[in-house]
Amino acid sequence: MRVYPRRSSALAQWSRRLGLFGIAVVLAGIAVARWGIFPAHQGLIVVGAGVAVSALALLLAVAAYVDIWQSGASGLTRANLGLLLALANLVVPAYQIVQAFRLPPINDVSTDPVDVPAFSRARTALEARGGRIPEIPGEDARARQKRAYADLEPVILEMTPEETFDLVLEVAATLKWQVIDKAPPSARAGAGRIDATARTSVMRFTDDITIRIRPQANQTRVDIRSASRFGTHDLGVNAARIRAFSTALNEAGRG
Repeated sequence: MRVYPRRSSALAQWSRRLGLFGIAVVLAGIAVARWGIFPAHQGLIVVGAGVAVSALALLLAVAAYVDIWQSGASGLTRANLGLLLALANLVVPAYQIVQAFRLPPINDVSTDPVDVPAFSRARTALEARGGRIPEIPGEDARARQKRAYADLEPVILEMTPEETFDLVLEVAATLKWQVIDKAPPSARAGAGRIDATARTSVMRFTDDITIRIRPQANQTRVDIRSASRFGTHDLGVNAARIRAFSTALNEAGRG
C-alpha cells in the first residue's frame, strides 16, 4: 500500500512567517523613533505597518485552522505560533484603541482648566521646543477634560513658595524630566514657573510641561500642564503624567 505524504498547509506557514515579520517591523519602528534615526511620526508609521502585518498573520492563522480541519493538512503547530505571535503584537494596539474610544480626543491637560498655565516664551524654552508654543486649549477641550479627568487638581503645600520651587525641581529630576527654563517666585514677579520636557516610555515622543507656583496665605499652590507635540489624542498619557507628578510632589512635601 502506497502512503502519500500529508500536504502541509501553506496558510499556516505564511501565518508564522508574517507573525515573525510583524514583530520585527514593530521593533524596527520603535528603534528608529527612540534613536532619532527618523522623525517620530515616521517611526509610528513603521509600527503601524507592523501591526497591519500582524493582523494579516492573525487572519491567515484562522484560515489555516479551517484548511487543516477540512483537508487534514499538517501545520497546526505553525498556525498556533502564527496566532500567538500576531496576538502578542496586537495586544497593545487593541488596548490603545479602547483608550481612544474611552478617553476624550485631547492632547493638552492641566490641573487648572479655568486659568490654564501658559508656557514660557523665553529664548531657551523656545529653542528647546523648536519654536513651538502650545496654545491654550479651547473651551470645548477644557470641558472634555473636566468630565474625563475630574481627579486632576492642583497640589497645595504647607511650604513657602521658595521651598516649593526647590522641591518641584527635585521631583522633576526624579521623574527624569529635562528642565528647559525656570523662574523662581518673587515679591516682584509673584508666581514662579518651571518649563520642562518629558519623553514617552516606548516611542520616546517629546511632550512639553509647564509648572506654575503661586503663593497663597501660608500655603503654596502648584499647577501643572502637560501637552503632547504629536497627535490630537494623547490616550491619557498627559493625565497619567500629571498624576505621577502630583503624587510624587505630595509625598516629597510630607517627607
